[in-house]
Amino acid sequence: MKETKLLSPTAIFLLGINSIIGSGIFLLAGKIYQDAGTLSLLAILFAGLSIFVIAFSYANMSKIYPENGGAFVYAKETFGRFPGFVIGSITWLLGVVTLATEVSALLTALKMIFPNLATRPIGLLVILLLGVISYFGTSIIAGLDNITSFVKLLIVVVFVGTCVWLVRGENFTTLSVLTESSSAGHHAVSGFLSAYGTIFFFFTGFSFLPVNAEKMKNPAKNLPKMMAIVMLTCITVYLVIQTITIGSLGANLPATIVPAATAFSKVVGGIGIPLFVIAICISIFGVIVATTFNTPTILASLAESHEDVPMIVAKTNHFGTATWAIFLTTLGAMGLFLSGNYVFLSGLTVFMSFVQYLSTGLANIKKKFIWIGVGTVIFSLVLLTSFTLNVLLFGVSILLLLIVIYFIVKLDDEEREKWLQERGKNHG
Repeated sequence: MKETKLLSPTAIFLLGINSIIGSGIFLLAGKIYQDAGTLSLLAILFAGLSIFVIAFSYANMSKIYPENGGAFVYAKETFGRFPGFVIGSITWLLGVVTLATEVSALLTALKMIFPNLATRPIGLLVILLLGVISYFGTSIIAGLDNITSFVKLLIVVVFVGTCVWLVRGENFTTLSVLTESSSAGHHAVSGFLSAYGTIFFFFTGFSFLPVNAEKMKNPAKNLPKMMAIVMLTCITVYLVIQTITIGSLGANLPATIVPAATAFSKVVGGIGIPLFVIAICISIFGVIVATTFNTPTILASLAESHEDVPMIVAKTNHFGTATWAIFLTTLGAMGLFLSGNYVFLSGLTVFMSFVQYLSTGLANIKKKFIWIGVGTVIFSLVLLTSFTLNVLLFGVSILLLLIVIYFIVKLDDEEREKWLQERGKNHG
């Protein structure tokens, strides 16, 4: 049998960059500036270092449990089936929310070119079509991933090389309203925490690395090292992009949908906005496609290998894809897409990630990785202060619903074993 080619350190680095750098820094630069002013740069640094600690808690657990699954495997193996089910379902829902968020991001960016774009029907159609395509298999992913990786790196290089000359020192002279009255200072602290939570969305893709630890060469050595390099690279890229957008646009930064595109157009003229937006859309679309194909696999895995989701969810069609898992993922993404705008959905993405971070931190503590575990728990809890009431209510409601669902769909071990044996015979 031909051996599966393992990922080299360079491949791990590129995978990490492509998984982490997405729509956030391009579409939410204005929001974090509006929340925290030039202190948004400090918020990026603080959030990046927080994620750095959390990423290493994942790396610790991936050494103990190198199988696919990430946070929900750590929760199940450390705390049992019920926590495993909840975290596993949250892992799937994180993919569903990410799909809805990135489709919203795509349409938000396109509105800079087509301001009258009918985003809702188009967004629903995009999600539905991708769901139909995913029914027929996954061969399209590799090509799109390579293209979007190149476009993503090209965007960063071109933007920095072109727009760094626009930076003006006077745009950094007013730090924030933190220096004003006590009431304004209180508002600024909440604004800083809001920016901190939003910036977590920029980094949520990091969890893709530890999940794939078993596909890497010498993961015990290479994963922590390359994760550190990836995280430092992403923090640097985000700081540079935010610095350039602040330095070139100043107080006008929150007024534009895609600040980087506006800054780029100041150098190359009117054609700059559509060119830059199209490039960003290509990058976002790659994330959308990968998420569309990968998220049903998580749900099918919960049914087949890990937890108590009904077995029918893992049943595959003659194309080898899980029909019900695709249907539920598509339906869930369409519902969430209709539930809010890009900012709300990005916040919900961070909430889903928060639940995973917290459980992984607690798992680290139980496995005696005390300092990393405590740091992960603390940084996760700080995120609670950044969520809007709508995001908190929506997220907590989902958690309560999952608890109820667990006791409804919970399957007997004997029934589960019988199903797996029958499935093995059919595949044999």
